[in-house]
Amino acid sequence: DEYRFPIERPEGDPWKVCLDKVLEEDKLQCNSWKDEVQNLLIFAGLFSAVITGFSVESYKSLKADPNDTAVIIL
Repeated sequence: DEYRFPIERPEGDPWKVCLDKVLEEDKLQCNSWKDEVQNLLIFAGLFSAVITGFSVESYKSLKADPNDTAVIIL
């Protein structure tokens, strides 16, 4: 052997071995992103619910500006 530490040849098609490793990494990355997006959607839903609740309650206390009413009358 001309190399001190030769690279082992994989059994079967080298491209298939490479594809399997890449697909495994892609699957892990996609699952990670999927979990992250799911958490963001849950947060967005809860945030929207809280803001809606505050908006509904604060809408009841809105009153017309008395200065605008005076300008309209004049």
